[in-house]
Amino acid sequence: MPDGNSPDWFLRKHAEGEVFGPVPFDQIRAWVDSALVNPQDSVSGDGVHWTKAPMVAELRMDWLVDLDGQPLYGPTSPGALLEFHRMGEIDAMTPLINCCTGETHLFQDTPFFPNPREAAVSTRVSLQQRVMELEERLLEKSNALAFANQSIARLERRVFELEAALRAARGL
Repeated sequence: MPDGNSPDWFLRKHAEGEVFGPVPFDQIRAWVDSALVNPQDSVSGDGVHWTKAPMVAELRMDWLVDLDGQPLYGPTSPGALLEFHRMGEIDAMTPLINCCTGETHLFQDTPFFPNPREAAVSTRVSLQQRVMELEERLLEKSNALAFANQSIARLERRVFELEAALRAARGL
């Protein structure tokens, strides 16, 4: 079982190949439960050996979503299903297939289906966590952009200096 506090975990997004980490395993689990990890994404405990996220039992990505004649989506986690429900992508009557048992359940009949009181608190906490994650990513991207802009300015100054030196050497 992965150590929840071990800061050695990485997430590799399938579509872009972007790698996030190292982070504690608990952060990977939080991303899964916030619907930020899709079934094609991979995780790694060392950044070298990668496993599809649904294959890591501790991530609990055990559910397939049956969306009326469309290909099944998943496997995904109970937390992600709750996020899909909050966003209106699935409803109480959406059929879910448990990959471990092969049984089909309506979302409303699962043990993790929210009661209205819990859902309101969960939505607030989930939104706060999502905002914090997005703010962190924005800060990282802003820092990278500032560094890139500084590098560009430094290179432009150097080009200007070299052009001035070249003109001086040619006697212009």
